[in-house]
Amino acid sequence: MTTARRRSLPLAALLAAAVLPGLALAQAHHHAAHEHGRASVDIAIERTQLTLSLDTPLDNLLGFERAPRNATERQAADAAVARLRAADGWVRIDPKAGCTLAEVMLESAALGLGGGTHREGEHAEMEGSVTYRCTDATQATYIELGLADAFKRVRTVDVQVAGPNGQLKRTLGGKTRRISLSR
Repeated sequence: MTTARRRSLPLAALLAAAVLPGLALAQAHHHAAHEHGRASVDIAIERTQLTLSLDTPLDNLLGFERAPRNATERQAADAAVARLRAADGWVRIDPKAGCTLAEVMLESAALGLGGGTHREGEHAEMEGSVTYRCTDATQATYIELGLADAFKRVRTVDVQVAGPNGQLKRTLGGKTRRISLSR
C-alpha cells in the first residue's frame, strides 16, 4: 500500500489494520501473491462510513499488465478505470445502511494513476479505495461484489471484512457475489 493511499483511508480502516493484525497480514499476502484471475477486497465498516480497498493484477481488468501501447489498449484501460470509478455498478450494499458513494481513488503506475513508476516487465497492479457515506453502515446485513461481472477475467475475489461486529473472511467465486454480514 502506498503512502498516498494509506493517508486516504479512513481512520477505521487504519485502526482495523492495526487492531486486527490478521487483516493486515492477509492483505500483504494477497498483494504478494499476484495471481491472475484473483482479486482481493478488504472492507472496513464504521457507523457512518464503509470503505472497500481493492487490490488486483491489472491483467484481471485489461488482459495485459503494462502501459497501453496503442489506441485500442488505451480505450480498454479508460473503460476499465471508468467502470471501477462507477463503483455502484459493481458494489451493492444492503439499503438498510443508507450508503451513498462518496469517493473512489485508484492507483496504477502502469496506467499513470496515483504516481509511481512502472518498469517494463514488472507485474502491474490496480489498487484502490471506494468510500461510501452511510446513515448507519452497521445495519447492513450483506454486501454484493460484482467484480467478476464487471471484469470477466476476475474468477475469484478474496474478501475480508472488519467492523464493529468483528471480522470475517470469504472467498467469492462462480456465481457467488454476496457476503452475509449477519451473525
